[in-house]
Amino acid sequence: MSRIEILETLKTMIVENLEHTLPDEIHESDRIYEDLGIDSIMVLQLVVYMEEEFHVEVPGEDVDPAVFETIGSLITFIEELQAAQTA
Repeated sequence: MSRIEILETLKTMIVENLEHTLPDEIHESDRIYEDLGIDSIMVLQLVVYMEEEFHVEVPGEDVDPAVFETIGSLITFIEELQAAQTA
């Protein structure tokens, strides 16, 4: 999956699964909490959906909060999880 495909998948998950309204365009530089208005409870729900959609396992205790800083950092994290799973 390309970064753009991951971005679009995340956007769909947030809108449909979390029932949260997003701007028409979101960018990798958008901050998850400040710019997109996603709260910590939504992030926890998003992690569950990410595991299902991207077929990855998110290690709860080892996750750096910086992963959820921006959409770009979250995409990088998903890519790293996918790469580790295939290694």
